[in-house]
Amino acid sequence: MNEGIHPLPPVENSAAIMQPYFFPYIGYYQMAAAVERFLFYDDVQFIKGGYIARNKLLINGKEWLFTVPLSGASPNQKIRDVYLDEGKWPQWKDKFLRTIDQNYCKAINFASGRELLEEVLEVPDHRIATLAERSVRLVMEKLGRPVRFQRTSEMDLRQDLRFEERLFHICAKERIGNYIQSQGGTKLYSTSAWRAKDLSLRFIRPTSMEYPRKGPWMPGLSMLDAILHVPFEELDPLLDNYEFFTN
Repeated sequence: MNEGIHPLPPVENSAAIMQPYFFPYIGYYQMAAAVERFLFYDDVQFIKGGYIARNKLLINGKEWLFTVPLSGASPNQKIRDVYLDEGKWPQWKDKFLRTIDQNYCKAINFASGRELLEEVLEVPDHRIATLAERSVRLVMEKLGRPVRFQRTSEMDLRQDLRFEERLFHICAKERIGNYIQSQGGTKLYSTSAWRAKDLSLRFIRPTSMEYPRKGPWMPGLSMLDAILHVPFEELDPLLDNYEFFTN
């Protein structure tokens, strides 16, 4: 059931819960814009091969996957306990910035976007969760979006629950009435089950993620591509191009 495009203000008493991703695609930021509270799900298992520490840019007309170097990352660790490889990090950061300079120097928002990127990369504790959080939180702050960000590892949550039951627990403990889930969650959750818990569940999907850029536009690229190409005052309205639906 399509409920149409939601107005600009976030949903009242709402939250979304997502694993922290490093400069994820624009749909992730649209979800953050749609809620009052955004919880970084960092006290769950690290998934190798996911997008926690990597994403895509468009280099020379082709997808280019960048991956942050990590130290001993494995599914046996919680995301909060995975660290950057401090031996490789300085060299990786310098090389990454050089790649950005060489390929984005003519992009319209290059100077402002690169300044924000450098701020994101000044990670204080070398945790991948912190770096990923900064890549979302600092962007939303730059765009003037008043989202309250929290880490689930700092919320004294039960550790014996899994999957949907743990989400119910988080919503109950934090008094969250409206839970917003990415569209992929339709395969895992149903609105009727949440309604039985006196909770509202809605799924969110982008209606548009396209923006003007030098060269072809490609869906699914890191938000960093948009930040470097689009002035912030023009990028901000793109975060409202979403709609809610139920199943």
